[in-house]
Amino acid sequence: MTNSTTDACFTGAIQPRYTDLDTWRHVNNSRVYQLHLEARIQYLVSRFGPDAWFSDAERLRPLRTITDFRQVSWYGSPIEFCLNVYSVEADRCIMRTDLYQNGQHVGTQTCVLGAQLDYQWVDLPEGIRSGLQADVDGVPLELPEPGYLEVAANLQSFPLQKELTLRYADLDADSQRSEASLARFMEQARFGAVSRVDFGGQGILIASVDISFIHYRPDGKPLTLAAGCSHTGNTSFQLVGGASGEHGLQAIARSVMVMVDEVENRPVALTDAVREQLSGLAI
Repeated sequence: MTNSTTDACFTGAIQPRYTDLDTWRHVNNSRVYQLHLEARIQYLVSRFGPDAWFSDAERLRPLRTITDFRQVSWYGSPIEFCLNVYSVEADRCIMRTDLYQNGQHVGTQTCVLGAQLDYQWVDLPEGIRSGLQADVDGVPLELPEPGYLEVAANLQSFPLQKELTLRYADLDADSQRSEASLARFMEQARFGAVSRVDFGGQGILIASVDISFIHYRPDGKPLTLAAGCSHTGNTSFQLVGGASGEHGLQAIARSVMVMVDEVENRPVALTDAVREQLSGLAI
C-alpha cells in the first residue's frame, strides 16, 4: 500500500466479491462506497469493542459523505484501506478512508459522522467523543459547502421522477434505513438521468458523489426518486438526485460524471448533441 497519510491511520484489507462487479467488469461505484463503510465499521469495532456495530441508544451514522473515485478497482486483488480521524466536535467527527489496490490509490471518502437517537441528530455520547478524540491526528479537513442542498426544497419539480418500492434488504441491522441502501438510491436516481442520454458511443464514469443524509427512518410507503442536471462542463456534468417519502427528504446527492473514450480510457469533450440532451434535464 502506497500511503501518504499519517502513521496513526487504522489499516486493513477487504476482498472484493464477484457480485460487486458492474457491467464494465470492475467494482461498481455503490459497492466501492460499501468498502469505505466497511472500513469505517471495522475501525469503530476496533476502537469501541466487538458490539460497536449496533446500538439500542445513540447510533453513529453519516450526516454527509464525499466519495472520490480516483481509479477503477477490480476483482481478484484485495483492497487495502487506511482510515484517519481528523477532527471531533460536540455533535460530529470527520474521518477519511483511502483505498488502495495493487499499489494504486483508487479512492477516498471523507465522512462527517454524527449520532442519531429516535431519528433525531444529537450530540455524540461522551465516551464516543473522547474515544474518537484520542485518535485525531493531522490537520482538520476543510469541506466544500454542500450547495446542492439549496435545491432540495424543489425536488418535486426535478425533470425525472420515479417511484421506488422499498425492500426488506434496504434495512440495516438496527432496523432502520441503511446507509448502503441510501447510497444505492442515489445511484438509481443518477442512472435514471444517464439512461435518458445518448452519449454517441462514449462511456460514462462517476468521478465523485457528495451525499447529505437527512434521516434514516424506514418509510412504510414507496419513496420517490428525483434527478436532474445542475451543471455542464467541458468533459463532465453534474447531476443532483434525491429520495423523499412519507417522512420527507431522506437523502440528496450531487454526482460528478465524466464522459470517457472507452478505448483510450480518457476524458473526452461533451458533444453538442449531449449538451442539448442534458439541457432537457436541467434543474
